[in-house]
Amino acid sequence: MDKKLWVPIGMLAIAIVGIIFVSQVGVMPTDTKIIDLLHENKQSLLNVIGIVGAGIARDENNYIIGIAVYVEGNLTDIQQIPSKLEEFTVYIKDVAETSEFEREQMIIRNTYYHLLTVTTDKTLYQHNDTITITIKNESNETFTFGNSVYDLHFEKWNETSWEFYTGVIGLDVITPLDPTETAQIDYKLGRQMEKPFPAGQYRVITKGWVDQNGQGIPLWDDAQFTVE
Repeated sequence: MDKKLWVPIGMLAIAIVGIIFVSQVGVMPTDTKIIDLLHENKQSLLNVIGIVGAGIARDENNYIIGIAVYVEGNLTDIQQIPSKLEEFTVYIKDVAETSEFEREQMIIRNTYYHLLTVTTDKTLYQHNDTITITIKNESNETFTFGNSVYDLHFEKWNETSWEFYTGVIGLDVITPLDPTETAQIDYKLGRQMEKPFPAGQYRVITKGWVDQNGQGIPLWDDAQFTVE
């Protein structure tokens, strides 16, 4: 080959390598892109009741396959969770079925998960019994509720899923629950004639929120009981 051609060929090769290098420099790693995407969507995801957190979804070979959203399964409206975030598929996982290691890898999380608790004085009742419901703030911040009875309502198990049964009537006033404070509500089962609480499995649910940097982070908990 004519040596005179070596210089332009060499310059062309250098230019091609440079273009490839520059293009690769501009490519964001997949895990970094997912992390940024989760932070961008943190508020909208954590605003869904039941979402505990989200992170990077991986297969059995540890390859990245998308985004994992961790939920408290029986309290989450799955339809509120997007099937994709940009080009990444969203995989919904029940947090109760994941390992501690996997939970520790969450990129975003509801840090108040399980800091609002609701319990009942018994787990077995008769029709027309009075149930004592205890709501407790286990955190060092004030929790807020949309009415005077801490947004309590009952759901009934219909053999396949939970469905709304009846609410607890209270005043429509914003109600705070201070750090470590406990509140109690007494409710007579069957007090409403149209909702007599026949034998079956029930749960009582409380829902509230905590203000974090001017935005409300949802809180929830439930307690199950049986009516004979």
